[in-house]
Amino acid sequence: MDYRRANRAFLYMVLSTILYVLLYAAYVYRSGNDIPIVLNNFISEMVVLMPALAMIMFCGDRISVVVPLRSIKAGSFFLTFLYVILLFPLVTFVNSLSMLFVDNTIAGISDQILSFPMWQMLLSIGLFGPFVEEFVFRGFFLQSYQRTGRIVASILLSSVLFGLIHMNFNQFAYAAVMGIMLSLLVEATGSVLTSFIAHAFFNSLEVVMMYATSDLMDDAAEYAGVLDKSAATFLMLGIYMVLAAIFTSIAVCVAIKISSIEGRSAFFTGILKNKKTWPKLVTIPLIIGIVLSIAYMIEVEFISSMIAG
Repeated sequence: MDYRRANRAFLYMVLSTILYVLLYAAYVYRSGNDIPIVLNNFISEMVVLMPALAMIMFCGDRISVVVPLRSIKAGSFFLTFLYVILLFPLVTFVNSLSMLFVDNTIAGISDQILSFPMWQMLLSIGLFGPFVEEFVFRGFFLQSYQRTGRIVASILLSSVLFGLIHMNFNQFAYAAVMGIMLSLLVEATGSVLTSFIAHAFFNSLEVVMMYATSDLMDDAAEYAGVLDKSAATFLMLGIYMVLAAIFTSIAVCVAIKISSIEGRSAFFTGILKNKKTWPKLVTIPLIIGIVLSIAYMIEVEFISSMIAG
């Protein structure tokens, strides 16, 4: 897949997402009824998936080439679960840091999530979401960009787009960071299957913990707003930052071990030596898509602050 076409696909994803939000708002306004979160998640993921699939079909590329799903060794499979667990402090730190400025999106919709049986949320958030997002961002975008030979730039740009497509600043922050870490798994194994396993495991753990601590989630929903900027908050962030640095460093070592198991150690450890930068990856449609998504997120925050005020 040519990177220019991939960039156009991102613009289509952003436009489709904004259109769906407008239609969603119109439906709620006219009917007075909300769309169930399971159905909403399905439509939201399909809005992202369809432009990528359409572009692949239009270009005549084979899905197996655009989205490599080769098998991985047993050692890599089990280490992937350890890798994910080691990333939780990093995600917690980034999420908490973002909450100094914006609301916690997931905590704000916890009541909607918990109103459904856990198995439905596991299918929706734990499996279907990760499948679509890994297909699109670690497959379609990452592989398209890497054809230019810009490995680091491909990882960073595909991860930024992964964050942006969540269309809110809170999820953008930790999704972009997770995008980088999931991309490292793809580079370590040469397979999107690994990042899907990691993503599905991470989301499923989040869902299970949400249901297991449902009483706490009720309280969290009440305090889903911006964190106060007290000394205690900054102390907590400092502790999170130290833990994130330690456990993320161990996670990178695990990724290196996985690359060794998969026979990709030389490639993986040489990623940072790649000198090509990412200006060549940037095109006008990509810039438009990024600007629209950021503008949308700013508008959402403005409306939220007006409602809260």
